[in-house]
Amino acid sequence: MYIRKKTFILIITYLTAAVVALGAYTTVHFGMEGSYRRTAEYGYAHAFEEVVSAASNLSDSLHRASYATGAELSGQLCADIYGSCLAAEMTMAALPFSTQELEQTAAFIGIAGDYARSMLRASAQSGFDDSARADFSSLYKTAAALTEKLHELQSSVNDGDVLLDEPENVFAKGGDRLSASMLNMEDGMDNTELGSYGGKYAKNAPNQNKEPVPEDEAKAIAADFFGLDADELEAEYTAENGTACFSFNGGSVCLDADGNVLSLSSERSVYGDMESAELEKIACDFLAAHGFGDMYLASSERVGSVQTMKFECVENGVRCIDDSVRISVAGDYGGIYAYDATEHVRAHGTYPSASAAVSEGAARAALPSTLNVLSSQLCYAPADDDSAVLCYGFECSGSDGEGLFVLVDARTGRQFNILLEAH
Repeated sequence: MYIRKKTFILIITYLTAAVVALGAYTTVHFGMEGSYRRTAEYGYAHAFEEVVSAASNLSDSLHRASYATGAELSGQLCADIYGSCLAAEMTMAALPFSTQELEQTAAFIGIAGDYARSMLRASAQSGFDDSARADFSSLYKTAAALTEKLHELQSSVNDGDVLLDEPENVFAKGGDRLSASMLNMEDGMDNTELGSYGGKYAKNAPNQNKEPVPEDEAKAIAADFFGLDADELEAEYTAENGTACFSFNGGSVCLDADGNVLSLSSERSVYGDMESAELEKIACDFLAAHGFGDMYLASSERVGSVQTMKFECVENGVRCIDDSVRISVAGDYGGIYAYDATEHVRAHGTYPSASAAVSEGAARAALPSTLNVLSSQLCYAPADDDSAVLCYGFECSGSDGEGLFVLVDARTGRQFNILLEAH
């Protein structure tokens, strides 16, 4: 077939233009992908730095508490310790992998925070006695060892010997993953013994040393809950309190001794652009299908292609702050990427009457004029003795624009607690 010279030149010109356009598109596309990757990597690295910082602050506060006397300083240190424990829990939750399997670390942070909270009122009267100082000294030794190990891990991450658990590193060769290193970090971690502690994390608490459901039954429960193949689940370990964890290709799942599903974590890479609203609906439908009933969407955050949400149970039409489930949905095909119902299993129970003794208007009088109220609702808030207190919850912005959630006791009309929004 004969092609005229002019026609041939036009064809070559168009093909060249197409190749140039394709090259430009590819350059822009990979440039954007690289930008997203660097942003995600920075977020993961920052989250781990915050974990190290929170642990270090906790260690310092516990060390000072082991020598403290006097009501004023003792009360201040209790508040510092409790705040550091909350910060540690929140920053660990922000890591790009499930920390459910970090049983000893999570238990230690829970014990330290719960002990400090339980000591707050007593210390405000007369300060710490010898027994309390001894308990704080025991907590400090564990915190100091944990902080030292975290600093060593941080150096290994900075040197490239330990890789962050970001999607790009799933198939990378060489280097340990941060999740595996943190799990190994718990080897040899001493159990903290407190002479005067009998709170919810004590060894005599419910479910401790309880014989778990049979392995085959636990596998069947997990498989049915998440749509997995029971034959592909392999036992990883069974904890002292009966918690059983199983691994599968791409993740792991844990159940408590009673067969309640506690968590699921995934390790696969996720690249997808499903809308956040669609992923939130998938999470709502999943919880409804598993019998959770009314749930309140307390928070929803998009990191890369994964939407992470916190849902709180609703009882008597009232939001239950401490009775919550965290769930992450992948934005590629809408699968459940992570799940954590530990707080729901621990806190779910009966709640007091939803009848308030004071009006919302009277409760608002407990707020300072520097706060701007954005919304309000009745809530059940956790108390020191693990009971639930009916409160008015006020979503507010402070004088500097910061977000706060102020709880006012619906019986007394006095402030009960102030929660700061995580940054």
